[in-house]
Amino acid sequence: MNQFDQFQNALLLESTSSNTFRVNPDDRYFVGKTPHGGYLNALMHKALVSSVPHSSAISSSIQYLDRIEAKDFILEVEVFKISRGSSSGLVRLIQDDKICTVFNAICSDFDHMKGYDGLETRLPDIFKDVSRDKYKSLNYDNTPSFIHQLGFTVHPDHAWWDRDINEAEAEARCSSYMQMNGGIPDQFVLSFYVDVAPPVVSNKYGPLGWIPTYSLTTHIRQLPTTEILFADFKAADINKGYFEQDCNIWDLNENLVASSRQLTRILKSEDKII
Repeated sequence: MNQFDQFQNALLLESTSSNTFRVNPDDRYFVGKTPHGGYLNALMHKALVSSVPHSSAISSSIQYLDRIEAKDFILEVEVFKISRGSSSGLVRLIQDDKICTVFNAICSDFDHMKGYDGLETRLPDIFKDVSRDKYKSLNYDNTPSFIHQLGFTVHPDHAWWDRDINEAEAEARCSSYMQMNGGIPDQFVLSFYVDVAPPVVSNKYGPLGWIPTYSLTTHIRQLPTTEILFADFKAADINKGYFEQDCNIWDLNENLVASSRQLTRILKSEDKII
């Protein structure tokens, strides 16, 4: 089975009642013993659009409230509004009678959208700095299992595990190519991709231990036209351990297809940043 179809199978939802689904999470999309945040983003995205007449969550926000164990959980959908052009709602991830994650979004259909285009977000200059064959595969120690479910290569200046780090010169950044062979990414793959890069502060400081995501806001701008996508993840302004990581993703026809911002925190690493 190709990587794209495998991912679609990992998003299977079992309907248990109206707007309620049971999920048996696929451990290939885990970080250690817990489901990856982008995987949960995609699952909850699918649960919502399975309950409304619109196919894509074009603007969503997910909050990770508590740890999720490697076992079944429930996705409970509450629909707020349905209109001709859009719908909105909320999804609660419930495990052991506890709300662990909350996802809310506005949904619509790209096939029926009309309007003015302008103010393009163009590919960054770094896209042309180095040819794709010079990018490096993620292969650091304890690479999480979800990374192995796609092709993910990183700009050589951002491959922190494979070079000497000069903190004064290094950026908190990860420019990368991403590909699930077998299909052009859909809206659910994009929901996964916006959280797929390793924490970009590692490119400036080296590995920093546990860096959990607290919230993730995603905007899906259009569906891609190419199987391979280019992403640029950046961070700045660490304050009391918290920082925001921004992401823009383009297809190779230079269309911006998704953007995101997440609030993340560096934990258990006070001795590594001076």
